[in-house]
Amino acid sequence: MQQKYLYVLFSATPYRMGQWIRRVTGEPYNHVALATEENLSAMYAFARRYYHTPFYGGFVQERPCRYRHNGVTAQVRIYRLPLTSRQWDILQERLRTMQSQPQRYLYNHLSALAAPLHRKVRVRDAFTCAEFAVSVLSMLGFDFDPNRFYTIGAIARRLEDYHIYTGDFPETYREDPQFFAEKPLRHPIAASTQSILALLWRKAFA
Repeated sequence: MQQKYLYVLFSATPYRMGQWIRRVTGEPYNHVALATEENLSAMYAFARRYYHTPFYGGFVQERPCRYRHNGVTAQVRIYRLPLTSRQWDILQERLRTMQSQPQRYLYNHLSALAAPLHRKVRVRDAFTCAEFAVSVLSMLGFDFDPNRFYTIGAIARRLEDYHIYTGDFPETYREDPQFFAEKPLRHPIAASTQSILALLWRKAFA
């Protein structure tokens, strides 16, 4: 089998939310996503589902256009991890399962709020982008504990031996009109409220 890789991409996203997170954490990057192709034509992460719904998030397949906004291109740091055929099969099965039922997987706002305290709040099938990356890396046998809290910077430092690129997001943009589509004001309010209530309900009763 041809050598397969997992690409781990850390980014300073060009949005107000990303700028605020970087100021709070003091880290150069605020987001982490995973990819299985070198051209990064599709990445997997826990993030907002649409541009206009910053608090309505979950498991998403990101397109490169998310990494450029208002003329600003995201700064990124990319790592390439070689996988065995067994690891590759495990990864593909995990991604297929999550893609088949994306609404099941929620963005973990509780952990995001606790992050400045270096704590994580465990909720079934709910992750921040960092928690998702750690869960996958741990599942594949890399040296991460899925029960521990990791900052994005800490994840990057543990992967330093696999570093291959730092700079502007590579120029392989593909349009994603659904992500940037204008939404009536009631949509982000309703979607965000529903998502947060679902998270609180799951934490309380699951």
